[in-house]
Amino acid sequence: MNKHLLLIMTLIGMLTFAFADTDADSLKSPIRSDKGVKMIEARLEKAFRARVSNFIIARNEAILALEEIRRLGKHKDLEALAYYYLGSAYYYYSETDSALYYFNLTEEIAKDINNDRLLGLTYNLMGSLYNSYYGNQTRAIDYYNKSIHYSLLAGNLRGLGAVYSELANLLRSNGGYEKALEYIFMAREYYRKAEYSEGEAWVLYVIGSIYGSCRMYEEAMDAYTESLDIYRELAENDGIYGGVAICLDQMASVSLKLNNLAKAREYNNEALEIHKKGDSRYGYSTSLKYRADIEYMDGNYPKALSILDSSLTIKKAISNITGFASVYELFGLIYIVLGNDEQAMDSLKIGLKYAQKNNQLRHIADIYGHMSEIYYARGKYDEAYRLKSSQVAISDSIYNTSSTRKLLQSEALLQIEDQEKQIRELEHENRLRELSLAREVYIRRYLTGIVLLSLVILGMFIYLYFITRKAHKNLLESKKRVDELNATKDKFFSIIAHDLRSPFNSILGFSTLLKQRQRSLSPEETETMITAINESAQNSYKLLDNLLEWARSQSGTIPYNPQDISLKENVHEVLGLLMPQSKEKNIGLEYDSDDYVLKADKNMLNTILRNLISNAIKYSYPGGKVCIHAREEGEKIQIRVSDSGIGIPEAVQKDLFSVSDNYRIAGTAGEKGSGLGLVICKEFVEKHGGSIGLESIPTQGSTFYFTINRA
Repeated sequence: MNKHLLLIMTLIGMLTFAFADTDADSLKSPIRSDKGVKMIEARLEKAFRARVSNFIIARNEAILALEEIRRLGKHKDLEALAYYYLGSAYYYYSETDSALYYFNLTEEIAKDINNDRLLGLTYNLMGSLYNSYYGNQTRAIDYYNKSIHYSLLAGNLRGLGAVYSELANLLRSNGGYEKALEYIFMAREYYRKAEYSEGEAWVLYVIGSIYGSCRMYEEAMDAYTESLDIYRELAENDGIYGGVAICLDQMASVSLKLNNLAKAREYNNEALEIHKKGDSRYGYSTSLKYRADIEYMDGNYPKALSILDSSLTIKKAISNITGFASVYELFGLIYIVLGNDEQAMDSLKIGLKYAQKNNQLRHIADIYGHMSEIYYARGKYDEAYRLKSSQVAISDSIYNTSSTRKLLQSEALLQIEDQEKQIRELEHENRLRELSLAREVYIRRYLTGIVLLSLVILGMFIYLYFITRKAHKNLLESKKRVDELNATKDKFFSIIAHDLRSPFNSILGFSTLLKQRQRSLSPEETETMITAINESAQNSYKLLDNLLEWARSQSGTIPYNPQDISLKENVHEVLGLLMPQSKEKNIGLEYDSDDYVLKADKNMLNTILRNLISNAIKYSYPGGKVCIHAREEGEKIQIRVSDSGIGIPEAVQKDLFSVSDNYRIAGTAGEKGSGLGLVICKEFVEKHGGSIGLESIPTQGSTFYFTINRA
């Protein structure tokens, strides 16, 4: 059972318990007729409701609320809430980098205004993000611990229920079933104290998952059925069917275990339809995986392979790497039945790699077992025995993994009270005193011996110290170089695998549709598809251009030919190229300085200006302005590109020019970026002997500046 399917309902619970729901009609009047706080609150409520089912509405309403907040000023609480809803919308749309960016903004403001409740909610979502998309359990647990801490401070019972249900899920996925049950019942107590009926449905769902993992299928089905009844009743009132869909998914899986294929198909068909209507790519890919399980059990192997490939394609598109292991494991099982042992082994090895990367111990153990069977059938008994032993060892040690031990530490947070804290502090102070007294006794006892040490021995220690220090410094420098090389390689493959593949998928999809239906499409539909193909092609070209520039800079093949250049002429040349992009968003472009003659490579200077001005347009709001200003700075000229866009949080700024930086935030109109532009700018500026930096205030805009030698 895939542990990450549970993410969807957890997030629904975590967001829903924060704020009460109101009727949709009550929002229309404030949005239409009012300004100020009432309109902001109405827009935020609308963004909150649409965060799961309609990304465009949720994002636009949150952005409009932010604009009104900036106009009013002095409403940090509403600003933090707007960023939280914006991050939630991007999360449900599987744009995890953008989600993390806005969650960081939420954290920054919530800390500043001491909003413990919002911090608890935000950390819970960030923990789910790292657990379910990045496969980083250690980082996820750190955020869950913070969520517990701030939820306790805020007295947020629903928040505590959500965090402990997440921890129960993690324990279940790692085999800690007994502790998982203990945590989920803790979650139930919090939900009941808060009188939160949806929490009861979620608890029943997790209990069903735990029973299913323990192969107690009848008990699991009973729990899922109870959960489904509650979720159906809730859906009749709020129109949100996500809880219904995930229950149906799991009931389909359990029905397979009970050899009831007819029921499995019935549940799976309804789940697929719900995920499709709700535009849930995560849920749809998971339901497709279960449909492939059904076809596999029914002996329809080619159909199972086709459906499984569709599921994997969606998971790759949304970077759901924690779901890869189970998909490749099923590929392996199908190929075993088809007698293709080589392809089966290849698929199982890929699944094993992802399972090991994400610390999915149950998948690791299962895959070892499948591989052992293949080797046994081949007569390679030693290898089969080794893998079977590894499977048994992992199964035996599943309770003792480092991740599970760290999870158990979370329980201590619930028991932190002032008296216990004071006791620990007193024990620590006593220990320090004991160590101090022991040190004094040691010094008095051996003072005479220390005085008699020879100058030669002292010199030897000094010499060894400097040798060790130099060696340590060399090791740190070598490690830094290796880390930079690895980051460069990872960045390159990430762009090739994800950013470059996505626009080509759009081009291929729309062009295929045009080819197949050209005679039946209306002119308006044809124009829409051609526009989409054109936009994807332009994005691909921009990405390729930056990718090639970066690759050439890494290989040292870009010629450097400095000459006397008019800054004003070059700026106007670049502005002419970017005029269509600025007109599309109604953004003014202005160069407001005298002309200067620079000693620079014309192509490199144009690349720097084009990237910085293009970024300023991308992150500016429609109707804004981008200003280019130059001024003297000794023997150099400093060139500044300023906008009044979304700005950049301080915690992110220091890593923006690094190839290993993970932040790639969508523009104000949803524009994509590769994350290479600023890296190329930094390398080209440094090639000229200059420096590059930025000044930015979140929500108020950014200024990127660099220096070039004057002629």
